[in-house]
Amino acid sequence: MAISDLILQLQHAKEPSRELDISIGIVMGYKRHVKTVEKEDGSQKERKVVWLYPNNGNESSLPAFTAKLDDAYFLAQSLVPGCVGGVSWDSRGGTARIDDGPYFTATTPALALCIAALSVKHFQQDAESK
Repeated sequence: MAISDLILQLQHAKEPSRELDISIGIVMGYKRHVKTVEKEDGSQKERKVVWLYPNNGNESSLPAFTAKLDDAYFLAQSLVPGCVGGVSWDSRGGTARIDDGPYFTATTPALALCIAALSVKHFQQDAESK
C-alpha cells in the first residue's frame, strides 16, 4: 500500500484499527512470519503469526500505533529520528504536528500523530525521487 493511501485511510478512520496498525508496521519494515507451535497441553500444533522487528529480525509484537499514543510516538521517532512535535486533543479529536510541518487532525491523538509521521516520511520520499 502506498503511504499516501495509508494516510488517507488514517484520516478517515473513526477509531483505532488493527488493520491500519498492520499497514503501518509494513511501511516501517516489520515482517510477518507464521510459525507452528505446540499447544500448551501438547495435544496438537497450531499456526501462530509473529512479527519480526525491522532492525534485527527478532520476534516482536506489532505496536498498536493507532490506539496508543506511546506507540504513535515510537512511529514518529522511527520514521523521523530526532524530530520534535506536539499533540493536543479535545472533545472532537486530536491534532498533531512534527517539526515545522502542517497540523493534522484525526479522531484520536494517536491517529493524528501517525498521520503526521507518515506525512513527513511521504514528503521526504517525494523530495528524494525528484
